[in-house]
Amino acid sequence: MQTLAKGLAVGYLIAVLAALPAVAAPVDSDMAAASNGGGCYPTGIHPAVLDMLTLINPEWAPIVNGQSVDSAPVLVHGIVQGMHGDTSGDFPSTHVRADVNHFVALDPADADRLATGNDDLLLHFEWEAGAYPAWAWAGTGDRVVGLGRWIFDCGHPGTTAGTCNDSSATGCFIDSDCPSSSTCAGEHFFYSAELHPPYATAAIRSGRGAIVSSRPNTTAVPAVKADVYVSPDGGGAGDRCILTHQASALDMLSVQCFPLSQPLATLNAQDFEFDLPLPPRPPHGKLSRLIVTQPPPGGVAARVRVKRQMKASPPSLHVIVRLTRPVHGQLPTGYAGTITAGWLHDPTALTHVRVTAEAVVIHNALQPATPVAPKACSASNTPCSTSADCPSGESCWGADPVRSWVLQAAVNGEWQFLSGLDVVSTGDVIPQTVTYDQYLPANGAVHLEMNGVAHECVDTLYGKSLAVDLGNFGFVKGLACLNSTAHPAGSIDVTYPGPDFGAGSGGSADYETTTVGGQGGHCSLTTGLPCVVSDDCPSSESCITTGGAVALRYRIERLP
Repeated sequence: MQTLAKGLAVGYLIAVLAALPAVAAPVDSDMAAASNGGGCYPTGIHPAVLDMLTLINPEWAPIVNGQSVDSAPVLVHGIVQGMHGDTSGDFPSTHVRADVNHFVALDPADADRLATGNDDLLLHFEWEAGAYPAWAWAGTGDRVVGLGRWIFDCGHPGTTAGTCNDSSATGCFIDSDCPSSSTCAGEHFFYSAELHPPYATAAIRSGRGAIVSSRPNTTAVPAVKADVYVSPDGGGAGDRCILTHQASALDMLSVQCFPLSQPLATLNAQDFEFDLPLPPRPPHGKLSRLIVTQPPPGGVAARVRVKRQMKASPPSLHVIVRLTRPVHGQLPTGYAGTITAGWLHDPTALTHVRVTAEAVVIHNALQPATPVAPKACSASNTPCSTSADCPSGESCWGADPVRSWVLQAAVNGEWQFLSGLDVVSTGDVIPQTVTYDQYLPANGAVHLEMNGVAHECVDTLYGKSLAVDLGNFGFVKGLACLNSTAHPAGSIDVTYPGPDFGAGSGGSADYETTTVGGQGGHCSLTTGLPCVVSDDCPSSESCITTGGAVALRYRIERLP
């Protein structure tokens, strides 16, 4: 009986699966390797230090026609499962600034944009923070639509070893791992597919209200909101010089790509289109929408057309950012704006909530007492500020202690950068004036997030070619600086549910919340002395990591 039941169950499962629509298979990541016709060049199984240059030669290659630089953009849709802003960590000679990352669960119709190397089943959208303003970032749970370069991430091959065809005992990644006249067989690569960079995104936000009319005294109603940003500036990942394969990886040491001047975005080749699902229509509701524009990248804003789709399920607006249509005789150079839509006369009660970031409190500046690459003369190793301080023929190599930070904060996924962080010291209280105004239903919440890093030597290298960086540091100090990492400041992730949203019975409440995790702490015996590593402490003491390097002071208010 158990066998029969099991057989029936298996048969039923097969019938159900057969009835489901077919899901397109992901792209085979093995096709990314140059040996298979792709544009990525993996290193050997035992790479030397300079072999790492191979992984950025180029760092990103098109999935289609990978040996080329140019590629047709793709349009993808999905829901953001997680994201982070500028937290450093990218290779500086291929970036002007570190990337913003969105980890997106694609719609089933777009599932074939994944590759076999996307083991998390998420497509990463990556765009440099300096080129991609924080207000346009999507938050976790938001819907996002992106148009841009569909690429393999060559810097992370994720290789499974094969064997040399003359010896099954010899593992290999590439043919040069094998004895002369032998080749590598059976190796597999797990390069991930990415949208890197997009040149157009729409962050579509719901579950809140908004003013959807420009008429005076209009009240907020439940609404959907799309923050739209279009720009040809993709940073290093969108520049021809950075993406051109060099005959020898060592040529990467002499290529001069900055300032970037060869953007690859095919901005005017097609319009950027997406759907904006509307909230449920109330009785007697009248549809209204509002478009608020910001200064466009490049100065010529694309026009926007919005078409009603009332018979769609759910009813929606179809938005077309007309990148292909000239404006006063000029093709658009970009677009920046917010589209909100909802039903006038919707009786749903909403609360106007304002969150104001008032100050950042630095408990530990996360600056090691000994810099990674302190300035010193190239041969005599004496301290210097410029080469004029050194003996004739010597250069002043290294960097001053790095004292800057980057922090970003969000309320319900709407991000902004915090300011005044160019020079940070332990004990600083840095005033802020960042505000978030939202209209929330009674079952909504204020979800506050903050994260960031204290910069390190590597962050002084962004936006410069390797040749420039090595000229400023020398080879040994240059490698030390390149291998350094920024110091995580921890994160804040707190939620204040409705109906009071953390504002308390009086309608206003002040908070100071310290980050959780991150680096930094205090010395083991001299507990009042902040530290990052044990070398910051007196001899024989160690650094006890506690995290919590920074706190945010903020106010939550319920407004009329």
